[in-house]
Amino acid sequence: MKKTKILVMTFAAVLGIGAAVSANVNLAAADVVHDWMDWNGQTVLWGLTQQEAQAYCSGTPAVCLRAKDNVFIYTTGYLIW
Repeated sequence: MKKTKILVMTFAAVLGIGAAVSANVNLAAADVVHDWMDWNGQTVLWGLTQQEAQAYCSGTPAVCLRAKDNVFIYTTGYLIW
């Protein structure tokens, strides 16, 4: 019983430490480049970070461009051209 209790506590500690480490990983998301598409599905920008793509959008708080590889990454405004 005592060995089982120690084993369970050790497993819980390792799992907790692993979760804490994985939650604090910084992937430098600002440096990730994407291809960007408009709402018609046309690729309009290639190989830009989110901040660089945002420079091509201005104005309203609506979604302007979406990353092709992850539609949850987007810029706001409207295309300036």
